[in-house]
Amino acid sequence: MGRLSWLLVGVIVGVAVGAGCGGEAGLLLPADESGDEQVGGLTLVARFAHISDTHIVDEQSPARFAGAHVFTGSAWRPHEAYSAQLLDGIIRTVNRIHAGGRNIDFLLHTGDACDNAQSNELAWFIGVMEGDVIDPLSGPDDRPEDAKPEPTRDPHARFQAQGLYRAGVHGALPSIPWYIVPGNHDCYAIGVLPIVEWDDGSRTTPLPLDCRPGLWLPVELDPLSSQAYGRVTPAEPGPPCLFETPLYVEPNPDRAYFRKDEFVTALLTTVTEPAGHGFADSAEGTPVTQSAYCYSVSPMAGLRLIGLDTTDLADPQPTFLYEEGTLSRAQLAFLRDELELAAARDEIVIVASHHPSPALLPERGSEVDGSEFRALLNEYPNVALHVAGHRHRNGVTDQGGYVEIETCSTLDPPQEGRLIEIWRDAADGTLVISYEMFSHLNDTLPALGDDSLRELREEAWTIAGGE
Repeated sequence: MGRLSWLLVGVIVGVAVGAGCGGEAGLLLPADESGDEQVGGLTLVARFAHISDTHIVDEQSPARFAGAHVFTGSAWRPHEAYSAQLLDGIIRTVNRIHAGGRNIDFLLHTGDACDNAQSNELAWFIGVMEGDVIDPLSGPDDRPEDAKPEPTRDPHARFQAQGLYRAGVHGALPSIPWYIVPGNHDCYAIGVLPIVEWDDGSRTTPLPLDCRPGLWLPVELDPLSSQAYGRVTPAEPGPPCLFETPLYVEPNPDRAYFRKDEFVTALLTTVTEPAGHGFADSAEGTPVTQSAYCYSVSPMAGLRLIGLDTTDLADPQPTFLYEEGTLSRAQLAFLRDELELAAARDEIVIVASHHPSPALLPERGSEVDGSEFRALLNEYPNVALHVAGHRHRNGVTDQGGYVEIETCSTLDPPQEGRLIEIWRDAADGTLVISYEMFSHLNDTLPALGDDSLRELREEAWTIAGGE
């Protein structure tokens, strides 16, 4: 395959690409929503949905430090109780696009599925993807009965998720397989602090200056604790104060921190496709064996998806902060080997990671920086895309031989996902990368089942400051 030239096409549908997120757009052309796979001399190679940073959060967990919102908005959000319902709304829009005539080949999630690396958050995330009944409370509902809204307007009430489109469940179309890579919130407590597994098997997160007496501020984060600082409940949703004495919370073993291998094990138990969602040998259904949690799969003929783990740090030190991306030399070698194989197979390559390339920082522990990573991808003319999340913004960057796309969070405004299409001009091999944003509040697509939580998600949008 010769070097692939490409034309970047940003598509405005309903909202501008990057609206409210400082995003960048390429040449803006009218959308072709016919679902045709041959348009103007171009042939569709792949169409996929990209979502990121869902941050499914256990708001009642004692392993949170919500009072720190005075320093960072991610510690507590006024709309955080709606995280699972917002993901459900995004999945419903993906399904409606698929059923409406623009078949989606797969969905790609680029990390931070969970907010605090807790097992119940991961169970809720998978439950939304699978179409389960979700109970988003991990503790008691302390509201009086007469203070509770009707269930369809209550973010704390059980709800039925639709689940990503499955043949025979949602209709006769092919199922939409989904793939995922880990983010820093899937590996570190509150997304930044290493979780320590002690000799007795317990897992907690020591905080800086843990010699403090802990009268007003926590000295460690423990999801199985009976004490919380800045407790958040349905009756007292916050914002909590920074300095508070610890308050009692009902312990819940389902809140336990998970390790990365347990993250993969959970993905191997799902009913949705494929087994492991990237983290498995498709033929054997066994976990990946690489030293880092990366993978290489072919979602469809002629296309290679390489998933990277940008939380790949050999020895994270307790109490140090690790928010930005880290990539090891071993994983870079894995990436090079897979790019060589893909080139030999004449496959178009999509590389996926949680962190975008500018967030690979040696000063934060990464063995590979962004410029070296970009240089490697530019060595291979069959690399078309690098897709990422992390910064909760929309951005599209020409990196020379390929396009780097960042997609925003489904929890924070603008609460969107992105539809990406790769087209090829048979005449000269040019690739056209087309993209558009979609919302959980889309009103233009044909309905697919009952969506009783739409007004609830509208409320979440308003509370979050959406315009």
